[in-house]
Amino acid sequence: MNNEISVEIGDGVKLVILIQVQKGKQQQQIDLYEKIRPLVLEEEGCLQYELSRVVGNNEQFVLIECWESQRYLDLHDQTAHMIEADKLSASFREVPATVLTLSHLDINNNE
Repeated sequence: MNNEISVEIGDGVKLVILIQVQKGKQQQQIDLYEKIRPLVLEEEGCLQYELSRVVGNNEQFVLIECWESQRYLDLHDQTAHMIEADKLSASFREVPATVLTLSHLDINNNE
């Protein structure tokens, strides 16, 4: 059974965001995600916006974002709902989120 989620982004931007919340505050992360997810998915250029919990650790989450281009990601970061979300998340996160920007690995060209 294949549970992989794959989104073709071409020259787009794919982010993996590691989130650690304070003990007992995981529901605040989930509630915030549920509030902003529909808004983010409506943004032009958004291809994916998915939050998952890390198995075995209720306080760890991973957010995967895919954008058509850096321009759309930059616009996303300037939206009112993301500015508000960033302010709110500081109240329940253990540490600032770690953002990993991924690049496409072209195994045919050994890059």
